[in-house]
Amino acid sequence: MLKVLKFFYSIWTVLSFLVLTIPMAIGYLLLKLIPYKLQINGVYVINRTAIFIWSVVVGMRYKIRGLENIVKDQTYVVVVNHINAADMMATAYGQRVNAKPLVKRELTLIPGLGQLFSLMCLPVDRSSKEARNASKVRMLQELKQGISVLIFPEGTRNRTKDPLVPFYDGAFELAIDAQVPILPVVLTNIRKINRVDTLLVQPGTLEITHLTPIKTTGMHIHQLEELKQRTFDAMKDYLLQHDEYFIRMAQEKKSNT
Repeated sequence: MLKVLKFFYSIWTVLSFLVLTIPMAIGYLLLKLIPYKLQINGVYVINRTAIFIWSVVVGMRYKIRGLENIVKDQTYVVVVNHINAADMMATAYGQRVNAKPLVKRELTLIPGLGQLFSLMCLPVDRSSKEARNASKVRMLQELKQGISVLIFPEGTRNRTKDPLVPFYDGAFELAIDAQVPILPVVLTNIRKINRVDTLLVQPGTLEITHLTPIKTTGMHIHQLEELKQRTFDAMKDYLLQHDEYFIRMAQEKKSNT
């Protein structure tokens, strides 16, 4: 019976979100009438308003922490752990730096949603070395204009039992090149809403925590691994200490030894 209820609830969460994409798309198009730098703030106003309405309709809640770690008007490379589809909602509403997210170019080809991604995100083309370099140049231009970018450094959803999977270099190379801080943002207890072994979701609390920024001023590209590892360790430690899934796993492991 519970599985049936989760099935219908999951359908409801998707349908209600798809309905909201229509006014969101109209809002994104209207933003094209204002200066580019102001468009990013407008996107987040639209996102937070739409996701708040969606959350009320489907019974999702949010806990947002670490706002004291954000410096107003500071440009960041925001890095977020990637778990499941709920990440999009958690990040759109709870991540409080108005950053432009990176998405795979393939996602912009999805009918309907692809148009939304094209309007609000930075598509990244990984089809060739030249395409990747062009994407990097565009991201650096955004950062140099004072526009933060948001990257999932794991590259794909973490379907393992580990807190994180190894990070790619891209976010950290960008931060060093642009000399802007890394802002680690950690999503916790998301696995309770959508377990890794199913597409079904259930209502719950999406938790978003902004950790202490990691400065890159004066860093050189040969320190990339150091920066990446420092960020990885900070996010992993937070997950191990605050995510109920990993706390429970640690307790079970301890009781079995």
